[in-house]
Parts: sequence; structure tokens; C-alpha cells
Amino acid sequence: QTKRINAQYTSTRRLVKVKALPLEGKPVDFTGAVGEYKMAVTTSKNTLKASESTQIEVKISGKGNLKLFEIPKLVVPADLEVYTPERKLKSRTTLSGLKGSIADNYSIVPEYKGKYIIPSVSFSFFNPKDKQYHSLTSEEIIIEVTEGKNLPSTTNDTTTTKKIVTSSGGDFRFIKTKTQFSTTKSADFYKSKRYYLLVLLPLFSIPVGILIGRKRKKTLADVSGNKIRKADKLAKKYLSEAKKQINNKEAFYIALEKALHNFLKAKLHIETSDSSQDKIADLLSSRQVQEATINKLKIVLDDCNLGRYAPATHLEMQNIYQKASSVLSSINSELK
Repeated sequence: QTKRINAQYTSTRRLVKVKALPLEGKPVDFTGAVGEYKMAVTTSKNTLKASESTQIEVKISGKGNLKLFEIPKLVVPADLEVYTPERKLKSRTTLSGLKGSIADNYSIVPEYKGKYIIPSVSFSFFNPKDKQYHSLTSEEIIIEVTEGKNLPSTTNDTTTTKKIVTSSGGDFRFIKTKTQFSTTKSADFYKSKRYYLLVLLPLFSIPVGILIGRKRKKTLADVSGNKIRKADKLAKKYLSEAKKQINNKEAFYIALEKALHNFLKAKLHIETSDSSQDKIADLLSSRQVQEATINKLKIVLDDCNLGRYAPATHLEMQNIYQKASSVLSSINSELK
């Protein structure tokens, strides 16, 4: 026979002393990382074509306070389109502390061919074992775009200017090299071709003006129709490049996603760094865009991200193109 006994136990008190980090030798780029870390900056490919994408990952791994410091930000040339990085955190708790890695994954799309240098980044941390600060620096990355449009030149071409000689009121006048003669007799204006043309022109312009006025009045009256037509035209303008790539899966999804972001940046007056889905959804909602339209946009953006890496048929690509065109038209007509 067993007997249950209720007992209460209390652990001994432990006093934890927290030491301040030393100010001596503290690097300028130190953001609070304490522990033992390694840094790796890698790219999925260094050579690509214009409108293709490459991924650059900035990864910090090791043991320490992984969630309490900032990852170095990648500085990308202005001629490269860069999207908001995707944050990845992998960690596990062990007897010796928190271990794992934290990384930012950047998607970069070039518009023009050429060589682009992405500068190195640095990361600093304090190691409690040797009680010293350490700094890590990556190597610079060179992205080479082999095909695409040339980068617009910003330099001025050397031009040759001709000095123009003009007549002046001085002692010598410019010597004219050609002589022009004009007749001293001119035809009578009355009953000439020009006379009859000027007489009949107002008579012909009256009915034409009436027809144009009626058509314009009818067009202006159709406010709703005009708004829809303008929205459709604007959507097709932004999606034109994606339509050209309808037979190339990867290029199609890249162009489609870029078209959606460029449309939203133009309409909402935001920068690439602010173009996260949550930020866009909040801005659209504040501009009185319907919730159903915002959800459709999210679905299209998610399909673009998945479409680049998953198999897709030509029919599926046409369907997502139609969805994108429809959602852009809806946003343009609903924006206040």
C-alpha cells in the first residue's frame, strides 16, 4: 500500500552579478553581440542576366545572445533593385547557452548589364572568455550582368559647336552669300484659292465641332467607365514586361513581381525598403482599398514567390497574369 505525502521544497537563493561591457576598445559598429560568432556573406550566383535574380545571405552563427543584436546591413548600388531581406533564425538552448544562427536573405534584380561591386560588411562582438572585442569583415562581392540594356550614360559627350556670324551695326556687315528675289506683282486675294478656303472652312468646322463635343460630353458622363478603362490601361503598362516573358517561367515571375512592386511604389509613394506585405496592406487599407482586394494582392505576391521555384504550366502562368492585371485594376480604381 502506497501513501501520498504533499511536500514543499525551496531552492537556495542564487545571486547573479551583471558586469557592464568595457568601453575601452569598443568598435563603432558594435550593436550588443556577446558570445563567440562567425560571419559568412554568400551569393547564389555572381554572373546573371538583366531581370534575373540572385540571393545574397548575410549570416551570423555561433553561441551567445542571438536575438539581442543587429545583423550588418548590405549596401547595394542604386542601379540594382533590392527587396526587403527575409530574416531566418535557427536556435537551440543548451547547457552552455543559446546556439544557432541568424541570417538576412536579400533578393537582388539588376536592370542593366555591367559589373556591380557590393562593398564588404563588418560585424563586431564581445567574447566573455578572453574579455575582448572582435571584429569580422567580409569580402566584397562582384555581380556581373552579361546580358541586358546598357546603363544610361551620365557623362556629356564632347560636341563641336559652330560660331554663328550675324549682322551688326558696326563698320562692316555680314556678306550674304545668296540673293533672294521677290516678284513685284502679287495675285489678288479676292476669289483666290486661299479666299475660298477661308470662307468654307468655318462651314465645315461647325458640324465637326458638334460631333466632337457630343462625343466628349458622352465620354465625360461615363465617369465609372473612364476610371475602369484608365485602371486597365495602367495595369497593362506595368505588366507589359511580364507578358513578354510568358514563355520563360523564371523571368516571367521575376518580371511580374517587379511590376507589382513598381506599381505599388508609384501609387503609395514608398521606397523598396518599405515594400513589405504588412506595410503595403496597412497603406492600402488606409487609402480605403477593400479588404478582399488586399487579400487577392497577397495571394498573387505569394504565387510569384512560389512560382519561381515550383513547376508551373503555361496555363497557370496565364492565370496568375490575369489575376495580377485584375488586382492592379481594382487597386487603382479603389484608391482614395
